[in-house]
Amino acid sequence: MWCVVYAGEGREERIEDLIKSVLPDSVYTRCFHLVKHKALKRRGILRDVVENYLPGYVFIETAKPQTVQAILKKTPGRLLFSDEWSVSMLTGEEEALFGLLVDEKGEIGISVVRISADVEKKRKNEYISGPLAKVSDQVVSVNLHHRYAEIGGDLTGDKTPIKLSFRFDGEEFEEVLY
Repeated sequence: MWCVVYAGEGREERIEDLIKSVLPDSVYTRCFHLVKHKALKRRGILRDVVENYLPGYVFIETAKPQTVQAILKKTPGRLLFSDEWSVSMLTGEEEALFGLLVDEKGEIGISVVRISADVEKKRKNEYISGPLAKVSDQVVSVNLHHRYAEIGGDLTGDKTPIKLSFRFDGEEFEEVLY
C-alpha cells in the first residue's frame, strides 16, 4: 500500500527526513517525493529536465498503512504539517498505475520511442523502454514535437491525462538540468 502525505510545496525533502526519523524501519519500505524527467529540446540541444511531480506530496510505501497513519497523527506538536495536514492512502487503481510509472527511486523516467510505418504507410509509435512501454495500451494522444504522450490514467485526482516524456530512439541527452 501507499500512503500519501501532503507536506506543502518546497518542504518535501525536509518532511521525508522527519518521517524517516519518526517511523520505525519495520513499518515502511521507502519514503520519497515524486520527480519527473522531461525531454526538452532547445536550440538543438536535448536536455533531461528534472522537476517535482505533484509538488508538496510525500509518498510512503508500507504494508502497514494504519500504523503509519497512527504514528504520523501522534507526532508531537504537529511537527510535520500545518493545520491542513493529511495522511491518506492511494486506491488500488491509483497504486497499480503508480507502480507502472515510478521506479525504485521515486522517479518517472523518460521513455524511448521509435516511429515506424506499417504496410498502409500509417505512422506507428513503438514504445521501447520506460514508463510508456508499460502503459502503451493507455496512450490517448502523442505530441511528437514536444516529446510527450498522454495516458488516460488518473494519478492526480483531477481526471486530466498524465503526460509522459520520451526521446526518440538514437537521441542522446547532452545535459541534465535539475
